[in-house]
Amino acid sequence: MESRDTDPSALIAHLQDISGKTFDYVIAGGCTAALVLANRLTENPSVTVAVLEAGDPHLDALSILIPAQYGINFNNPGFDWAFKTTPQPYANNGTLPWARGKGLGGSSGINFSFYQRPPSHDFDAIERLGNPGWNWDQYLKYSKKAETFQPPTQDEITKYGYQPNPDRHGKNGPLHVAFPASLSACEGVFQQTLANAGIETQPDPNGGNMCGRWLGLTTLDLTSGYRSYSADAYFAPTATRKNLKVLTGALVTQLTFDETDTKEAKVNGVKFQYGNSTYVVHAGKEVILSAGTIKTPQILEFSGIGDPKILKPLGIDVRVDLPSVGANVQDHMYASVTVEIDQSDKWDTVDALRNDPKFAQEQLALYQSTHTGAYSTGLGSFAFLPLKRLNPDALTKMTASLTEKLNKLQNPALKEQWTLQLEALKSDSIPDCEITLFPGYLSPARSPSEAGKKYLSFLGRMNHPFSRGTIHITSKSPADQPALDPHVFEQSEDLDMILEMLKYIRKLTKADPLKGIVVKEISPGAEYVSDNQLREFIRGYSASVWHTAGSCSMLPKEKGGVVDTQLRVYGTKNLRVVDLSILPLHIMAPTQATVYAIAEKAADIIKGVAV
Repeated sequence: MESRDTDPSALIAHLQDISGKTFDYVIAGGCTAALVLANRLTENPSVTVAVLEAGDPHLDALSILIPAQYGINFNNPGFDWAFKTTPQPYANNGTLPWARGKGLGGSSGINFSFYQRPPSHDFDAIERLGNPGWNWDQYLKYSKKAETFQPPTQDEITKYGYQPNPDRHGKNGPLHVAFPASLSACEGVFQQTLANAGIETQPDPNGGNMCGRWLGLTTLDLTSGYRSYSADAYFAPTATRKNLKVLTGALVTQLTFDETDTKEAKVNGVKFQYGNSTYVVHAGKEVILSAGTIKTPQILEFSGIGDPKILKPLGIDVRVDLPSVGANVQDHMYASVTVEIDQSDKWDTVDALRNDPKFAQEQLALYQSTHTGAYSTGLGSFAFLPLKRLNPDALTKMTASLTEKLNKLQNPALKEQWTLQLEALKSDSIPDCEITLFPGYLSPARSPSEAGKKYLSFLGRMNHPFSRGTIHITSKSPADQPALDPHVFEQSEDLDMILEMLKYIRKLTKADPLKGIVVKEISPGAEYVSDNQLREFIRGYSASVWHTAGSCSMLPKEKGGVVDTQLRVYGTKNLRVVDLSILPLHIMAPTQATVYAIAEKAADIIKGVAV
């Protein structure tokens, strides 16, 4: 494996480089989007940028860089904020874990490396909500700008039917995107089972149509063998620019303001904690919040921007009355069917990497020297389907129920969102259901897997939620995490979408050729048979995939917006938000590709060159 030419610690600024200094742009947070902005804004050597990240650099962390270490950094306090939700009344009052990347690159450094664009309908719907210029064509333009696509080999095209259209993929972007370096043999079995069920191949799912079965892309540099992510792709190559300073271990707590401006709030810097002390850095032009969907509204509320009903009881002076801060929160939820499979060497899974330390060490050494072996195993198989394909009767019942609720909604803005969601739900060409194969044990429902055994897990993921949650501070202390209340399954249709996927997955595990390698179902298990029993299973054993969006939605202010189409916070002159919190309506796809596209477009907006 190639080595680094520069000591990563040499790329990070010192406190004296930041504290008390003035930069054109101060970026609060060093997450996925933040480092895209830092890279693009400092392309002009006369523009100065400071980035403040609460976590560590992690630039040489093998737990990030080497693939197939799925979930290894979850709950690790050095890499994961490890939030927890408030008790969820519609999910058995459970308190759910909520992972978010902590360190340069944010969640792009700890996620499962999926790189999928949403259906074109999803982003066109965002424009229809009152956001001109935020549509599929613009999305594709900026997504291509972010990526260097490494095309599949002819053998892969022949074997898996993946035929990407070159016009839909980038060639010169910082982020490397590729077909997984290797795939479990179980992927072929699952794909054939889907084919036998009449599910057609989608040759280029990143082109705006996700419907069908396909093998997905991953953020991987095939040359180096490393994960490609925001810190490695956007920051490291430009870290020596003299006009860019990135400080880690710096927790932004509050915005500072120009008190002489009485018409609109003018931000002139941020306060941040470093060690046991608080410091200030000044912004000559703008402050950009890029701390992620959970932390960005927290900074706004600490600064007096938000709902007076939240701020006043905490003794925080209201600077900008903006009730939608921390509202409209949406996320993707899943439950899984996990099966034990034939122990034959023919069927390779990632279970041994978790359960056999000696094997894991051997495979790590192999990967470091050759980029082959178990650590090269990617996640590939997806089926994205309309609900009608799984169960037409369920679609009829669900649309009737949602239409009745829609007609009773008193919130015009939410009514508009639901109308677009119902439009998608009724469509034969827009998927509502995501089924993902994980070649190993992945279930929140049972005790840890048994050593020496092999498993497959099939995730049924609900990606267009009708439920809406909130994220709000509960005190004036930055040490206290916000109350994260996603309102999981508040709308029962969200749960029933997962129910239909679990039922369909069970059918697939009993169909050829998949049934030929299944030994038994582990989860949910034989005790869960009826729909109501499965609903109870989902309430108790579902989880988020941590694609949280919407807490600072880009919408007209009267529709519940926090930022406008220029990403400026309403009621302020020079404060923007650039992260997934601006997404007002959730998308069908995993969110990583979308964050890169948002950030690339935001950079052009700030530069004044967006078209």
